[in-house]
Amino acid sequence: MKLLFTHRYFWPDTAPYGVILKSIVGHFAQTDNAVHVFASKLSYRELGADAPAEMDGVDIRRCWVFQENKKNPITRAINVLLYCIGLFFHVLRLRPDVVTASTFPPVLAAWSGSLAARIVGAKFVYHMMDIHPDVSQISGGLLGRAPIANVLRWLDNHTLRRASAIVVLSQDMANTLAGRGLGALPIHVINNFMLDSDEAQDPPREWVKDANKKRVIFAGNLGRFQNLPLLAEGVATCFDTHSDLELMFLGDGAALSELRTRWGDHPQVTFAPFLPFAQAKALIADADVGLVSLNRDIYRVAYPSKMLTYLGLGVPVLALVEPESALAEEVSANGLGAVPEAATAEAIGVALRKVLGAGGSPALVKSWYTSKATKDVAMNHWEAVLDALREDRG
Repeated sequence: MKLLFTHRYFWPDTAPYGVILKSIVGHFAQTDNAVHVFASKLSYRELGADAPAEMDGVDIRRCWVFQENKKNPITRAINVLLYCIGLFFHVLRLRPDVVTASTFPPVLAAWSGSLAARIVGAKFVYHMMDIHPDVSQISGGLLGRAPIANVLRWLDNHTLRRASAIVVLSQDMANTLAGRGLGALPIHVINNFMLDSDEAQDPPREWVKDANKKRVIFAGNLGRFQNLPLLAEGVATCFDTHSDLELMFLGDGAALSELRTRWGDHPQVTFAPFLPFAQAKALIADADVGLVSLNRDIYRVAYPSKMLTYLGLGVPVLALVEPESALAEEVSANGLGAVPEAATAEAIGVALRKVLGAGGSPALVKSWYTSKATKDVAMNHWEAVLDALREDRG
C-alpha cells in the first residue's frame, strides 16, 4: 500500500509527536509498503539543520510556513491555514491508499486530511494525541469557548465519521469519544512509546545529579494546566524529613515564571532549561521518581507522554491524577509508583514517601514496560490496524 503519514512537525523538528512519527515511519519503511511523509518546513524551534527530502527511502515533502512564534497568534493562525491547505492538495496529488493525521493543528489538520482522503478513496487513520475541543474546554482555552468550540466539535465529528481507524492513547480517551453519541466508531487503544534519540549525549555537567541526593524530576513542558504549583507544594512537604531530596524542573513553559518566583531561591529546587531528548534522557534515567501531573478531568482527553519516558527508563512515577482514571489504575495495579488519594499537598507528600520507600521498584517498572509498552509492542498493534485496512481495500 501507499502510506502517507502527516503532521505539522516531522524530524528533525523536535516536537514530541514529530519524533514519535519518525519511529512509526521508519518501521513501516522496512515493510513492503511505499511510505511518504508530509509536514511543514522546520519551524518548531531554531534549528541549524537542513530538512532532508528522504529518510530510509521515505519521500518527505514539506510545505512552506512562517517561522513559529508562540507570541504572535496571527502568524500561528496563518501557518495553520498554510499547512492544512498544503496537506489537502498533497493528498489529492499523491492519491495514497492510507492517510494519517494527528491532532495538531487541532481539528483542522485531521479534517482537511480526512476530506481529501475521502475524495481520492483512501482510508483515513486519525491518530489522536488529545481530544479537541474538549481539552480546551476543560483547561479554559480559547478554542473551548462557544461558538468556536461548537464549530470545532462539528468538524471533528465529521472527521471521526470519515475515519477508517481512530487510534487513541488510553481507555479513558476511548470512553470520551464513545460519549459523543456518534454510534460505533473504529477505535483502537495504542499508546505511544518512549521517544527515540539518534544518539546519547552527555547533559551539561551542572545538571547531573549529585550521588548523595535523591532526585524527583518533572521533565517536559511546564504548562499552566498541569497543577505544577500544587505538585511542588506537595513535594516540598518532604523536604524537612528528607534533606537529601531535590526537586528538578527540566524544561520550559507558561508556568515557569510562577514556579521560579515561588521556588527559585529554595536550595532543594533546581530549574534546568529545555534540552534535546538525547541529553535529557540521561538526567531522567538518573532520577529516583518521575512526576506526572494533570489538571482535573484532563485524563479524559489526553495521556501524559512523559509517563512512558519515565517508565521506559525504569523510573517509578508519582501521578497526580484522579484515582478513578484508567491511568491511576495502571500505576497502582502494576506497582509503577503511587497516586495521591486527593489533590492536596499533604496527600502528594504521602504518595511521594511511598515511592521513595519502595525497594526494588525500578526493576519492576522496567519489567512492566518491556512487556507492555515498548516500541515493538506498539508497532505490532499498528501493523494489525493497517493490515485490517489492507484487507478492507481488497
